[in-house]
Amino acid sequence: MIKTIQYFAALFVLVIIIILAGSTKIRKESSPLYFLEGDTLDVRIAVEGGVYIRQGHPSGFHYDILNKFAKNEKCKLNLLPKNDSDKWDELISGSVDILVIDADKEVIPDELSGNLISSVAINDGEQVWVVRREDFNLLQQLNYWINFFKQSKEYGALITKYFKRYTRIPFSMSASTSVLSPYDDLIKKYSKTIGWDWRLLASLIYQESKFSMNVSSSRGAHGLMQVKAATAKQFNIDNVFDPEQNIKAGTLLIKRLQKMFDDPGIDSVNRIKIVLAAYNAGEGRVIDMRSLARHNGVDPNDWNILKDLIPQMRKRENIPPGVLKLGPFKGHETFKFVDEVYDRYITYTNFVKK
Repeated sequence: MIKTIQYFAALFVLVIIIILAGSTKIRKESSPLYFLEGDTLDVRIAVEGGVYIRQGHPSGFHYDILNKFAKNEKCKLNLLPKNDSDKWDELISGSVDILVIDADKEVIPDELSGNLISSVAINDGEQVWVVRREDFNLLQQLNYWINFFKQSKEYGALITKYFKRYTRIPFSMSASTSVLSPYDDLIKKYSKTIGWDWRLLASLIYQESKFSMNVSSSRGAHGLMQVKAATAKQFNIDNVFDPEQNIKAGTLLIKRLQKMFDDPGIDSVNRIKIVLAAYNAGEGRVIDMRSLARHNGVDPNDWNILKDLIPQMRKRENIPPGVLKLGPFKGHETFKFVDEVYDRYITYTNFVKK
């Protein structure tokens, strides 16, 4: 009897060991693997948005969430600038790993439907992440993570930050608000480093990008403050699409321009406008404007006078050699830029809380 009990006890222990070994193996095989660890995901965000419109700020929303996914997977995220390339060709060719689209407005082309597959909806706007079908493991990981993340308070906070805040904010002087963009905290932080009212810096950023953090210009300027690669490199900024790094680079450039035009004869308003002109056209153009003003015997510290001199800089026939260092300058864009940024700032002061 005792031998029989011992036999069954030994058999029972053996069975338990086998079950535990098997379950351990299953857990290892089914547990999330960091197969992206050390890799870089190239991403194109192909959704539109802006300020005070129903769509909110989707580019920043997706950038934030993709960064959180990349951090979770121990990999890096590389946001590609917008260009004229075919986004579907980029995805198929492998130059883009994840394409963000608005599935409510566009779908995967029929001829590519067998090669591409989309994620679950990232938000109520039916925006999705599309990958190559051969990257199905990536899609599984995306879906697994986003379904989990959407249940968190952090996800809800991002929805509020990038979408819900703007559904009832009219662009009108008759309605006051304390919110201009998802980046207000960063704008307030870095405006202090240059001694500006944060609403002035916000007006400049609106002029440059409409608060869209992944826009690029034909001149190679990127992000919220349209920072060029050379400027970013000068200030040791390695990611011009990251909102904080971009604003940091832009305000460091403004700080340098402020020192350049630190003339006791320039009052505070004209100094702002001259710095804005230099931010848009480059300091060389503003130096030329002021040089021409001195040559003409007028005040080089008054932006309205400088603006009136711009037509002379277009032809230059009556300007002696040496007065201007750079070539002809049309100037239409620059004086429009300065006036619109400053006028919007005045509007902001009337309905946006300081």
